[in-house]
Amino acid sequence: MTTPRVMTVTHYTPAEFPGIRQQLLDVYAEVYAVEARTDPFFSLPRFAARLDGHARHPGWACAMGEIGDEVVGYAYGRPDSEDEWRTMTTVTAPEVRDYGVGGNMFGLCEIMVRAPWRGAGAARTIHDELMRDRPEPRASLLVEQSHPRVRATYERWGYQAVATSRPYPDAPAYDAMVLDLSAAPAD
Repeated sequence: MTTPRVMTVTHYTPAEFPGIRQQLLDVYAEVYAVEARTDPFFSLPRFAARLDGHARHPGWACAMGEIGDEVVGYAYGRPDSEDEWRTMTTVTAPEVRDYGVGGNMFGLCEIMVRAPWRGAGAARTIHDELMRDRPEPRASLLVEQSHPRVRATYERWGYQAVATSRPYPDAPAYDAMVLDLSAAPAD
């Protein structure tokens, strides 16, 4: 009889980032292999620069799921700045411009799961572990407008679209979505 393999989720801080940086890059390279070949925005060097910039933020946090020694996936983020929200376009309500003011928004920068574990709830588990006990009342993320199925998943998790964004000149168009962290998790 074999023992079932259970995913464990470990939390990491900026001080621990150097020890997991290569694992994060390796998973990204696997998950974004096709996009990286056709779009410079998704190249590994560009992602590495974004990752390093995010990890320098003192509020950076990462949750990594593993089964045994194998990384299943991860999610990471850092508190949003008010500048990010003041430059959003097509906002649904004026108060959206104040999101990020005073550290009231945790920005989910990346969430990814390797192919063998997709569709089994790993992304939701990793996400929920990262968000558990966050001091911010809300979380945000950007989802590519060309991925409606991904957006629908985030909506099932309780996120609501509130604006659109293009964070870099060569980035795709994104929908900015917000989750009320004080609300009970949706199924």
